[in-house]
Amino acid sequence: MMIVSKATISLVCLLLIASIFMANLLNIIATDHNFFTEDKGAEINYTRYLGKKYSQITDKGHNLIWFLQISDIHLSIFRDPGRISQFQQFCDNTVKSINPMVVLATGDLTDAKTKDNMGSSQVQREWIYYHNIIKESGVTGKTVWLDIRGNHDNFNIRTINAQENYFRNYSVQGVTHPKSYIHILNTNGLRVAFIGIDACPDPGIRRPFNFIGILDISEQQHLQKLKLEAEASADHIVWFGHYPTSCILSLEKDSQRLNIRQFIGNSKGSQVYACGHLHAMGGLVPRMYTLQQRGFLELELGDWKDNRMYRLAAIDHGIFSFVDQKHVTWPVVLITNPKHAQYAMPGREPLHLISESTHIRILAFSDVNIDSVQVSFDKINWLNCNLSEKPLYVCEWQPYVFESGVHYLHVLAMDEIGRKVIVEHPFSLDGSNLKFNITPRILLMLDAGTVFQTIFGTLLMLNVLPLVVLRVQRRPPKYRRKIAHKIFRRIWLLTKIDRIFYPLILYALYIPFGPWIIGELIDGYIGVVFAWGILIKGSFLPEPFTYMYGSVQLLFVHIPLVFILAYCLEMRLFGQSIRGMKRMLKNLPFIFLLSIQLLLAYFYWLEYGTMAFLFGPLRTWSVFLNILLWYKTLTLPQEYCRQLMKLNDLE
Repeated sequence: MMIVSKATISLVCLLLIASIFMANLLNIIATDHNFFTEDKGAEINYTRYLGKKYSQITDKGHNLIWFLQISDIHLSIFRDPGRISQFQQFCDNTVKSINPMVVLATGDLTDAKTKDNMGSSQVQREWIYYHNIIKESGVTGKTVWLDIRGNHDNFNIRTINAQENYFRNYSVQGVTHPKSYIHILNTNGLRVAFIGIDACPDPGIRRPFNFIGILDISEQQHLQKLKLEAEASADHIVWFGHYPTSCILSLEKDSQRLNIRQFIGNSKGSQVYACGHLHAMGGLVPRMYTLQQRGFLELELGDWKDNRMYRLAAIDHGIFSFVDQKHVTWPVVLITNPKHAQYAMPGREPLHLISESTHIRILAFSDVNIDSVQVSFDKINWLNCNLSEKPLYVCEWQPYVFESGVHYLHVLAMDEIGRKVIVEHPFSLDGSNLKFNITPRILLMLDAGTVFQTIFGTLLMLNVLPLVVLRVQRRPPKYRRKIAHKIFRRIWLLTKIDRIFYPLILYALYIPFGPWIIGELIDGYIGVVFAWGILIKGSFLPEPFTYMYGSVQLLFVHIPLVFILAYCLEMRLFGQSIRGMKRMLKNLPFIFLLSIQLLLAYFYWLEYGTMAFLFGPLRTWSVFLNILLWYKTLTLPQEYCRQLMKLNDLE
């Protein structure tokens, strides 16, 4: 009979858990679902309606609109004055040159940070800059400016009606639309509803606990009304907001919670949700796009703050297209027919019109005149495009040549001062598509709150279970690798010391249940922060970002502390002869850890003030606890040392 080792069983169990986890993850972030599977007739009827409405795509300029998006502007009076001057240039020059029907400003209009970059509060001068730039540029006379709040625009705001909520006084839409709202655009043969989703929590506490958007019951009901109005008045819906859907939490009512993705996707007219907030992960994920399982695109736009990005989008004969562009990079080119293969939305667009179209259609813009636009399928033979109606350039083509597979269209645009750009554009007529990258899908399709809770729960178990298991073992664990054997032997000995073991376990268990901060989370209002949410002003905010805050403590403080105390224990048992500078050097790991803790506690003070610093069990009090445990380990009584030495001699 074959004897299966514990290690083999453990490995099989881990592989099984990992495979189940990966299967669920891949299912959640899959982009090949057909949201019309349950009602195939709905797809046929809707696309047939759009096909009849728009007829054939030709060289004419009708049934076409275009608009811009800008996000995370972060106008600041303390840092990077280029944000202000170049935002003024955007309003004065870019908007004038592109002449969009609508501009979406999707949140974080101002920075709202203090000079030290740690504290957060609304700065009136920043809002005045925003207001004056829009007013003096005259941009609202040329287009419809639709702005909405982001989390920075909601820092330190007691209520939506508070005087400090400068969005109501200095933004374009805030005067009439302090929260979510709708704008119907009916022009050039298109009826498009733009719905802004304001998910800023009320009240708005200071950073960092303002990362996740929250839709309360009244706002969910308001959005339901806006959606009904859009479906009655428009053929297409463009949703926009600051937070990605992965960062929006809906409050429950009668055990029912609004699923924001299903809510957006339940309307056949929904085509895209445009957002910001994640700053393209510091520029590491510049193309943060995905097709949600309900069939609409979610497009996060890189920030203006550091990257000076904006988006040009268009709806041409019911087909949505877009391109993200760096500021003052000209010419700007957007191909609207044929559509980019990766961003096709079957059932939401009349994609069959592409194969029936007579002309390639290209929007080309520059701050001077466009000199020429050419197209090629092989980058060798170039065909000149004709200007139909500025800025639409067209070129005849024969779609049947490209009936199967993915093909590439190349566009060369040049303006009158010699600046040029070449765009490579994949397209298909048979439904062949290109896959979205996995990182954007994870960031936009998972639920951030669930991810934060999972990370926190995993780290909590790593802080508790290994110590408990080692505590109940009568003999130290054995490993072939000498260094692993030595480390686990140290920790095993540490768990045998009651005065060390119980404080480590009890503090780790305190973190998910006890208060972390008691302080002035909003000017004039005392609040209490727990792992599971925030209590302030008689309200409960289920802010999931707290879990990430606790995860930092568990990962960078509590886990290293266990290893450092185990190391100090060995020094106490076997290093009595170490003295002077050598002993000081041996304690450098704890000194480094203590420095990290003091820095984290100092951030507490900068973010929430003296009270939060003094009444901060998570950060400040843990400093004293860890010093005490370190001291107790280094000064362990002789009788403990003799007992541990005997245990250490066990084989």
